[in-house]
Amino acid sequence: MMKKKVLLLALSLATAASLATLPGCGKKDAPSADAKPEAPTATKAEPPRPVRVLQVGMSSLSDISYLPGEVRPRYEQRYGFRVPGKIARRMVDVGQVVKAGQALAVLDSQDVLPAIDAQAAQVEVAKTDWVLQVSELKRQQELRDKGFVSGAALERQAATTAAADARVKAAQSQLANAKNGLTFQTLKADKAGVVIAVDAEAGSVVAAGQSVVRVAQLGEKEIVVNVPEREVGQMKLAKGFLAQFDAIPGKTYAATLRELAPAADAASRTYAAKLSIVNADDALKLGMSATVRLDLGAAQSIVVPNTALYTRDNATRVWLVDRASETVRAVEIKVGESTNDGVVVTSGLKPGDLVVTAGANLLLAGQKVRLIDVPAAPPTAAASATPAAPAATAAPATVPASAKP
Repeated sequence: MMKKKVLLLALSLATAASLATLPGCGKKDAPSADAKPEAPTATKAEPPRPVRVLQVGMSSLSDISYLPGEVRPRYEQRYGFRVPGKIARRMVDVGQVVKAGQALAVLDSQDVLPAIDAQAAQVEVAKTDWVLQVSELKRQQELRDKGFVSGAALERQAATTAAADARVKAAQSQLANAKNGLTFQTLKADKAGVVIAVDAEAGSVVAAGQSVVRVAQLGEKEIVVNVPEREVGQMKLAKGFLAQFDAIPGKTYAATLRELAPAADAASRTYAAKLSIVNADDALKLGMSATVRLDLGAAQSIVVPNTALYTRDNATRVWLVDRASETVRAVEIKVGESTNDGVVVTSGLKPGDLVVTAGANLLLAGQKVRLIDVPAAPPTAAASATPAAPAATAAPATVPASAKP
């Protein structure tokens, strides 16, 4: 009997094994194997990506520019001798206040005095010849009255006498010019001022007109600014200028544009601008360094954060959010200068547009987004009913617990 039971068990096991190996018997597991690829298709519709947005508008921006400058006198004279020569004495120093008519430097007169003496001798020679010709003219007139000489001879003598007189006047003029050269040996100040530079020392041989001493008039001061090419237009459009000095902390001076050079300097390629200081005082010293602020007024512009920008195909773009569909689309923009709050958009946006400010590089065109900066909608009836579900499921759980006994 026991052997019969063992034989039946072996036959049943063999039958089960043979059925498992049949081709048709494994089809029940096929659907579960094919269900795995279907999972991505079910999740193809990604949930809306949360983004931060900014509703752009017109902002008032104060356009300000800063340029370095230097305090200079408005009127400055470069004094030089009218005649060439060797400087014998320099009679002023830098920083010295001079008065009108005060001597600044003197030339060596050794070359001038002999020339004056020689010209004085020429005057005497011309006068002697003139006196002789006048006497000869008188004798010719007496002889002409007596009929001993012709009228033509008398006319020739009169012309010779006139020429002698002209030579006297020419010699006197040359003597006066030589004496002026002696007067010009002393260099004098035309107006009161302060010596700001000395360009030649005693013993130097200078040419006529060469700068020897520079004197600034004691009066109006100005600021000289070297303006780069890109700032020239702003200098003309500036509403005002304010100057600050490191040597005078806590004080600001107003200034106005007085002169702007029409051509750039050949060496620095900058344009020299001169600003008149309105409220100048004694605290301002010549040569002080200044920082000039250009107030270009307030301009209305659209400003977006730098995080809202992304570049693709050498073009700058931002993502705009469609309020109705809550999708994004890329818009190409043109940007201007940078500010503390971001960058100025010159074209491509209008006030009221919603711009994505975070995650711009992770978005795709037409992608659904969720605005986390916008207040959420109030909860609906279905949403309020969801917390009650756990309470309903919790009731049956207590039943088996009470029924155990």
